[in-house]
Amino acid sequence: MFGYIAVNQAALTPECREKYRACYCGLCRILKERYGQLGRITLSNDMTFLSMLLQSLYEPRQEHGSRRCALHPIRKRDYCMSEATAYAADMNIILTYYKCLDHLKDDHNPLEGAQAGLLKKAFQKARKLHPEKCGIIAGCLEKISSLEKEDSRDIDALCNLSGEMLGEIFAWKRDAFAEPLWEIGAGLGRFIYFMDAYEDFDADTRKKRFNPLRDMHGQADYEEFCLNTMQMLLSDATQAFDMLPLETNLEILRSVLYNGVWMHYARMHGQKGKEKEQAHGQ
Repeated sequence: MFGYIAVNQAALTPECREKYRACYCGLCRILKERYGQLGRITLSNDMTFLSMLLQSLYEPRQEHGSRRCALHPIRKRDYCMSEATAYAADMNIILTYYKCLDHLKDDHNPLEGAQAGLLKKAFQKARKLHPEKCGIIAGCLEKISSLEKEDSRDIDALCNLSGEMLGEIFAWKRDAFAEPLWEIGAGLGRFIYFMDAYEDFDADTRKKRFNPLRDMHGQADYEEFCLNTMQMLLSDATQAFDMLPLETNLEILRSVLYNGVWMHYARMHGQKGKEKEQAHGQ
């Protein structure tokens, strides 16, 4: 659910890195303001991207500043935040809470259960602010869980539910921008579910957990099929993104969509390449 919508810092100019960091720090500050220090542990690049996208599109009044914090007590850090950042913070809390419950269910990890318990009050506050969105997110997750319990191989249905969930999160307001924003989120949601299944296949097999790609894995064209599918799913998001009248932070946002989201895939295949070299004594 988290971790795939990332920024490749090395691919950005120093100026763009500073802008992205300011947005990241702004999200961190609002998480603390709205949900206390505990809120900061949910901070993610995924919702930083959403915050920057919504700020660039809607251009709300922004607060800029430079402050020290507990994580950076010596050097002041620039920050930028707005009502779009506050919305992204709420979604960050909601998704993190559900992520903890999901991991608790899959791995029976008591730490995840403890974190969910700590976040429950913050989650209830965020749910009160966004009851409709929370209902849709919860419904999608419940349907995904049901299909996974049935050991379903309907990867399309599973990806579409993930897409519906993230589409709802990206569509901040019910206005003219709602449809393309929903499509960006939906494309990313489908990509994330498929990418997560692809990346976790070996671990899921080892731990005898559900994975919807199990029947496809033995096929000769498995790797090509997975890559082509992920490219197709992501193209839905990028096509919708190109429809938006964006001017500010365009280089950063494009970098995330066209580069950053592939970092896990590149890392996986880089590691596999090293393992092959070691196996052949190179």
